[in-house]
Amino acid sequence: MDIRITGATQNTLQHVDVTLPGGKLIALMGPSGSGKSTLAYDTLFAESRRRFLDCLSPGARRLLARPEKPRVESIEGLPPALCLEQHVPVGHSRSVLGTLTEVLDYLRILYAALGVPHDPVTGACLTRLSPEEIVSSLMAQPEGTRLTLLAPMPPVFGREPESDILMLRKQGYLRVRVNGTVCELDELEKAPPQEGDVCELVVDRIVLRPGADSRVADSVQTALRVCQDEVRALLQPKGEEAQLQCFHTRYRNAETGFTLPDLTPGLFSHYSAHGACPRCDGLGMVEDARKKTAICPDCRGMRLNPTALAVTLNFAGRELNLGAFCELSVQENRDLVAALELPAVFREALAPAVAETLKRLDCLIELGLGYLSLSRAANTLSGGELQRARLAGQIGGGLSGVLYILDEPTIGLHPRETEKLVRALHRLRDKGNTILVVEHDPQLLKAADWLVEMGPGAGPNGGRILAEGTYADFLTHDSSPTGAWLSGRRVMPTVEPRDPDSCRWLELPAAGARNLKAVRLRLPLGAFTCLSGPGGSGKSTLVHECLLPALKKGGFPGADAVARAVVVDQSPLGSSPRSTPATATGLLDVLRPLFAALPLSRQRGYTASRFSLNVRGGRCERCMGTGRLQVDMNFLADLYTECDACHGARYNRETLEVTWRGQSIAQALARTVDEAVEFFSPIPRAAAILKSLQELGLGYLPLDRSVTTLSGGESQRIKLATYLSKAAPTRGGKPGEKLLFVLDEPSTGLHFGELELLLRALFRLRAAGHTILCIEHNRDILSRADYLVELGPGSGADGGTITYAGVPRCTE
Repeated sequence: MDIRITGATQNTLQHVDVTLPGGKLIALMGPSGSGKSTLAYDTLFAESRRRFLDCLSPGARRLLARPEKPRVESIEGLPPALCLEQHVPVGHSRSVLGTLTEVLDYLRILYAALGVPHDPVTGACLTRLSPEEIVSSLMAQPEGTRLTLLAPMPPVFGREPESDILMLRKQGYLRVRVNGTVCELDELEKAPPQEGDVCELVVDRIVLRPGADSRVADSVQTALRVCQDEVRALLQPKGEEAQLQCFHTRYRNAETGFTLPDLTPGLFSHYSAHGACPRCDGLGMVEDARKKTAICPDCRGMRLNPTALAVTLNFAGRELNLGAFCELSVQENRDLVAALELPAVFREALAPAVAETLKRLDCLIELGLGYLSLSRAANTLSGGELQRARLAGQIGGGLSGVLYILDEPTIGLHPRETEKLVRALHRLRDKGNTILVVEHDPQLLKAADWLVEMGPGAGPNGGRILAEGTYADFLTHDSSPTGAWLSGRRVMPTVEPRDPDSCRWLELPAAGARNLKAVRLRLPLGAFTCLSGPGGSGKSTLVHECLLPALKKGGFPGADAVARAVVVDQSPLGSSPRSTPATATGLLDVLRPLFAALPLSRQRGYTASRFSLNVRGGRCERCMGTGRLQVDMNFLADLYTECDACHGARYNRETLEVTWRGQSIAQALARTVDEAVEFFSPIPRAAAILKSLQELGLGYLPLDRSVTTLSGGESQRIKLATYLSKAAPTRGGKPGEKLLFVLDEPSTGLHFGELELLLRALFRLRAAGHTILCIEHNRDILSRADYLVELGPGSGADGGTITYAGVPRCTE
């Protein structure tokens, strides 16, 4: 069924009417701020979530805050929606790649059923006997042996002798062995056992002869009903003294007496109190004496307790506990599980668990994540990795009739990995699902069944549907800006490339961290270099673990020509909801003294700190300067509502009475970058920051937007704009100071027109004499670099080698 949206006016949407074909792969594109996310998340997903809450019982709904209905006249044919976000959880997290994809759920079943336990202290293999094995051992005794079968009684037996003995009589028992002496129940009534006495119930007395095995088996089962962990046998061969033998049905070390309960999946879960390491509570990390996070010394970061880590599984001759297995790469995991041999008795029961494990591992590999480990914490994954991991879990889950919403799933993917992603999305679609991706990658656009373009600009200049149709339709669509780029009618800007041979070189000697194989990296100084290669090939390791630390130490060719390195990555600008683009770029540091110098501020004695959101005085204390109040939704994600005291202004009433050019600081910061450029034009420092943001395509961005809601691409461009505003010689750092700018996937989330702005910004930095190194896969950027370095040829152990270094081999 198609999804029909009528009259959507949420945020900046301008009465949008659009029909999305059901059961198709749909790509939603357009400039940043054009309304893509508003349509996908704030309208479709929000309405699906609201309808889900309406299905709950009245009692459950009373416990939850009711979300607002999206501003839309109607949405018909809307199926249940799942949003596979790129949001990375912050702080400590128990969530790992294995839990995101449910692979660990199936591995726990396999370890509980097939695992071989060991003594955590001695490492000795623990053994246990089945009832059948106990019977076989007893029947192997010499013929004529007298057998007295005993069942250990609990320590509380005899505390209430009358009721305890009466219970035994009703069950037909006549004798109890106390401290090695067999007593009749009548004797026990006269002299009850004392605390500390060892009491054993006499279950049966048998003379072992051929044919007695049936009676012995019945008696063993009866004894195990009294004590399920142990059966004791007093054996007296003819003419010999009686000897006591103990048969344990629980895992036990015969030398030390250490026992282990039955293996259950819960024992292998770091979420469970039965399985989690008691030192770190399943986090894998602890705080050391210096209050810094360190790997837990007890579990060595594996999150499980010693008992769980003492259980191993035999993968075709390779014995591994679950922690060690999860520290291997996904590709190695797949090979080991495929080689796992199931015992015949377990084959039918466990074959589905093995099949589900392999299916999910194959999905991870197909989505370009084979280089990761199942133990990798979710809060250390990039946004793209996290989203693809969640996608792998959904593909393995087998749902149908669902609307999946994804944001830029191609982030961080090499072109050949994008092909695998497309195949995975088609598989999910072919199960009867509708896939809506916010995307600009040409490969994915070409593979989509239907394209929808929004624009033409950002904010109030966007919010409209410009074009919709197939990929072929877009190539000839006159009113589609995207179609102009896809068809080649518009091309990216070019400038005269810098000849690497005319440059001085930065030469990093053999780098061998992680999977790098003595890599010798050479970068032309003052030029624009791109570093490309498959995910897991070693790009980030080479830059962040080798190049940047080496630059701090210096001592290799070219290092003296770089004053310092500036990392412009996609990490969040901050974790505080009080942080905004205005604070991140330093704009607020320019404006606070301006407002503090106004007559009313001087009259009241206000200083610049009065206009800070991080200290008491000028901010609204009801919301602590965030403008929003958090509403706990219990088992659902929290909701946020506008502060009822400041109504989103963040500052208190007295502070808002101070105005410049007729506007308070809250009103000035509520403007978008485009609106603020003209308003703050009399302030040169403020104007330089705002123009840099505008030149990077961020003109739509409100200056008071919380940084916690920004995408990784937006965060990166804000960081870049901060340096661009200082790029002019009169505003730069020290005269002649040359920097190395390191950017990680700067094309993330950018429409073709915004890519053009990004390239112009990078060319400006190069023209100022700086060196630029981009980790990138976008072909438009790669083709316009002065120098290209490719790592590969594969991921993990198959990567770590420079496969190409030189000028780009193609222009498009």
